[in-house]
Amino acid sequence: MSDLVAGRYPVSEEQWMLDGQPYPPYRRTTSRQFGAGTFTLVTATMYIYPVVVQAGDLFNYITLIVKTQATATVTHCWAALYNGTTSSATLLAQVADNTSGWSTNAQKLSLTAAVANTGTVGTAQGPSTAATANSGAAVWGLVLYNVTSGTGTILDAATVGGDVAGNIGLTGQIPVTQTATLATTATAPASLGASGVGTLTAASANVPYAILSRQ
Repeated sequence: MSDLVAGRYPVSEEQWMLDGQPYPPYRRTTSRQFGAGTFTLVTATMYIYPVVVQAGDLFNYITLIVKTQATATVTHCWAALYNGTTSSATLLAQVADNTSGWSTNAQKLSLTAAVANTGTVGTAQGPSTAATANSGAAVWGLVLYNVTSGTGTILDAATVGGDVAGNIGLTGQIPVTQTATLATTATAPASLGASGVGTLTAASANVPYAILSRQ
């Protein structure tokens, strides 16, 4: 610990302190200390944002801050979590489809099932192959989606998208924003590469502030 203090690294994660020291900690798309920005969801488009999760994390809710409710007829409006951000990522859970649009102010949306970043237990001995899965830190994908006849939901967002698609500076970096077309649906696809999902494309756009939480 003395090395960390000597190096002037924080002993406690700063965003966790600003969140009120919740247990378990929240995970998020971006810092709460973002520059004033907004982002409007375009109809029939999936927006995919990376969220870093830690071993043992358990989530029941996705919280968004809505600046302006959709001003046109809303057919579908949902959020979902995937176990990655590439086309092979599979659905973990989604929130209930909202056919009137998310209201203005903070919206705490319940996932249809709790999701956890935990590994599977392997066999300690015997002829069977150990069935193990990574239980360390991981990057999950948060998807936001709406279908409207006009202007979609406008969210509070961080002005961190940059002018370069995905804000990618070096090969291997995960895009901070990706998009993919998806025809009108109330149900999140089984994977980000499922039939009917358009090509995942890195995009330049502000990043909505979204929170994953247990309570």
